[in-house]
Amino acid sequence: MTSETSAAIQPGECIEFWARRRAQSPWYLRVQHPDGRTLYALESLGDHFEFFSYTNRSGDRVVLTARTEAIAFSYFYVYDRATVAELGVIFWEFVSGEVHRYSGTGLQTWMARDPTRPALHFTPFKNWINDPNGLCLVGDTYHLFYQFHPHSTDWGPMHWGHATSTDLYRWRHLPVFLHPEQNLERLGATGGAFSGTACTDGEGQVRFYYTERLPAYGLFKGYTEVQKLLQADSPLLKPVAIRTVLEGGAAGTGCDIRDPKVWWDKAAGAYRMILGSSIEGDPSVLLYGSPDGVSWSFIDVLYRAPAQFREHGARCVECPDFFPLEGHWVLTMGFVGYHEPDSGRHNLLYASVGSFQDDKFSSELPLQELDFGTDYYAMQSFSAKGRQLAMAWMFNWEFRKPVDSDFSGEMALPRVLSLDTQRRLCMNPDEGLYRWKSKRVLATSVDDVIRPEGQPFELQLGGRLTGLYIEGRDDQGHRFVLMEEDSSLLMFAPQDQGKISYRSRPVELTDVRLFFDRGILEVFANGGAVCGTRRSYDILNPCEVTIRTPRAHDVDQFSAHALVDE
Repeated sequence: MTSETSAAIQPGECIEFWARRRAQSPWYLRVQHPDGRTLYALESLGDHFEFFSYTNRSGDRVVLTARTEAIAFSYFYVYDRATVAELGVIFWEFVSGEVHRYSGTGLQTWMARDPTRPALHFTPFKNWINDPNGLCLVGDTYHLFYQFHPHSTDWGPMHWGHATSTDLYRWRHLPVFLHPEQNLERLGATGGAFSGTACTDGEGQVRFYYTERLPAYGLFKGYTEVQKLLQADSPLLKPVAIRTVLEGGAAGTGCDIRDPKVWWDKAAGAYRMILGSSIEGDPSVLLYGSPDGVSWSFIDVLYRAPAQFREHGARCVECPDFFPLEGHWVLTMGFVGYHEPDSGRHNLLYASVGSFQDDKFSSELPLQELDFGTDYYAMQSFSAKGRQLAMAWMFNWEFRKPVDSDFSGEMALPRVLSLDTQRRLCMNPDEGLYRWKSKRVLATSVDDVIRPEGQPFELQLGGRLTGLYIEGRDDQGHRFVLMEEDSSLLMFAPQDQGKISYRSRPVELTDVRLFFDRGILEVFANGGAVCGTRRSYDILNPCEVTIRTPRAHDVDQFSAHALVDE
């Protein structure tokens, strides 16, 4: 006999979910009015997850009943459109004949039960995320869209998830914003709504540009990617219009043509768009122009990578970003597939600082590596309140999430971008993090043993830091290390086997900020000109942290604080 689980849906509430059949059944889900009428029913389901939604417009409280032995849900939430922007969605889980609801503090408690889930970094309620998308500030609300697979903790057909915040640290989860144009799982294909950005048009309205990978049957060749324009409703909850605005690429490009960044260019009096691609095998950034943001034409190759990147596996540029900063223009980009021969690192993120005039970009400095730890990728920036803010995906395909976790993927701490006196791009944590700084001091001297007691923490050191050595250890003997050696910073995590060397470019170390949050290590050195990010699942809560320097008196600034949402 198939078990049934019931729950109420209030007037005005909408349910959205993905479902497939577990077993054959005459019906799988019903929504019934108190008078017995069936208002909505699933009487046929296939073997692949499909999206469904229902809004209670009856004016009465209605009852949903699911035959939970016959139907499987991958993602299920409820919301009222009138309040969702303020309250977020309510997640439902069907467990042992009951519906468990998670929202507000209850959602925070449920999410915190996973020992691998960080406290300071954005994570989804469930399942897989990767690149940040469509970052923007509307009024006083930050919007984070992100690549999302609602069916599992592995990469799959791409959707856009959505969350909002007023401080970049406490997030409300909103309905899934964007779906692939077709059910790719039913087709046995990959692809979907890939990465893109937000652009404010001449009327102050936010529009979104993104890449749709059409149904694909190969991960690295033979697919088709098109560029789309999306216009959303005023709360930015749902698309109201989507149209394809560009198909194909410039002469010499392959099948990788994606991740549009669009802006209104005052000097040109028109829209400009860059796309990540390749030209004759060299990772490249393409520049397009449009008078209206709809009809686009190719202008030129904005940037073409040196041959060394193609020769060492780089397939194309991903997630390019281009923005003015302190009188210069900055181009950031990832080279997917690239393996650095000396270190073994791959898929690295770079910046080039220069000038942009008459649709020509001239680099003024050599390429700058943005993160020597490598778990900082697909960075996207946006302008907000006079600052250039950036977020990035904390994952680089090297080490996988534990299989029993509810989610996979996090966003790095939000960072503020600037240029130093040498015109290097610097990244530092957004100051909103200071609200988390606990009054509980973990140590007053570099000679003290620091005992975090399971809480995220921050260390700050300044002075002559040649020979600095920081080590964190847990009660099982796992350890992480940050050290200065031969004028470089090095990072080690428990999973390292020596095949990859996480080493920064040469640096005369003068200051270091280290953040640790449930296995996430983020380091900012020399005013943010040198950054390193690692993600480990083998050391989540170090029981003690020790610091060594050749001469303690060379450290003229030191602090160690727990980071707690108080």
